[in-house]
Amino acid sequence: MRSRGMKVPGGYIVAIEGIDAVGKKTQTELLSRWLKAKGVEGTTMGFPDYLTRIGKEIRAFLDGRARYPPQVQHLLFAANRWEKRAQIEDHLRAGKVVVIDRYTESNLAYGAANGLDIGWLEGLERGLPKADLVLVLDAQPKSVVSRRPGRSKDAYERSDTVQSRAQNAYRRLARERGWELIEAERPLREVQKAVAEAVKEALKRDRGISL
Repeated sequence: MRSRGMKVPGGYIVAIEGIDAVGKKTQTELLSRWLKAKGVEGTTMGFPDYLTRIGKEIRAFLDGRARYPPQVQHLLFAANRWEKRAQIEDHLRAGKVVVIDRYTESNLAYGAANGLDIGWLEGLERGLPKADLVLVLDAQPKSVVSRRPGRSKDAYERSDTVQSRAQNAYRRLARERGWELIEAERPLREVQKAVAEAVKEALKRDRGISL
């Protein structure tokens, strides 16, 4: 019988990425349950974290209650992760698999979609723990529909142009940086199976752990 609470040497970060409404939150939760069932100690996080001081400012501009140029928006997205750096590092020291719904990679993809320089965007988050595995849920913007009504969608969700550019940026960056594309225009359980298999292979490859 496999023991519960298996720790991963040095911890491990899995970033679940993709455009809005593609299923990141759902797959983050399902992956967390799968890891628990396999006896792996893990936790979940998500960005933006709207409960922090900076997160509340992000919520304000996404809701249209504040206006900032793209450079300031992406500075805030990065700063939101810096607010949680110590917590992420604590999880890693504890040997946990940290599954994150949007991480530093989202700032690159959406920043590129907003016409910002990739090098500048990378510099904003240099020094944060890096993701060990990046899984991009890949689907055409027109194939994914937010469950939120139109008026409650944030500024990024309402822009088809931003979503299309972000998808293209994710695909390009995946090719360049070795991120794994997960075809997400499939039934939920098929996507879940593909995500779990990718994590299973990565943990064996990177940490010598067989699940």
